[in-house]
Amino acid sequence: MSKTTLGFLFTGLVYLVIGVTLGVLFFIIPETRPLKSVHIHLNLVGFVIFTIFGIGYHILPRFRGNPLFSERLAWWQFWLANVGLVGLVFSLGLGAYLDSDGVRVAQVVFGSTLALSIYLFVYNMLRTLLGK
Repeated sequence: MSKTTLGFLFTGLVYLVIGVTLGVLFFIIPETRPLKSVHIHLNLVGFVIFTIFGIGYHILPRFRGNPLFSERLAWWQFWLANVGLVGLVFSLGLGAYLDSDGVRVAQVVFGSTLALSIYLFVYNMLRTLLGK
């Protein structure tokens, strides 16, 4: 398996543990419930989508019989996705307790970074699946 595939799978598992732990805290410390959007993003984007990225990078090229279009692009996508998600969940967490233009700007910047990483995945997969 490539380092990108393993990176997405391992970080997906880390995000799952953090997201589930936050969900458990909602019942132990009710004051954490405003962090619901952080919990959702960690589980849905961090675990589900990162796992899909990892499996997609490993399996989809093999299904088509083509090499991955760009491992380098996949590695950039991995780091952009992680920076985007971590920045987004921190800014969503701050936004749950602070009403600030700076926090909203951070949410837009990190959310856009995450979206860009998703577009890179789609581009890399399309170039891989469509082949030469």
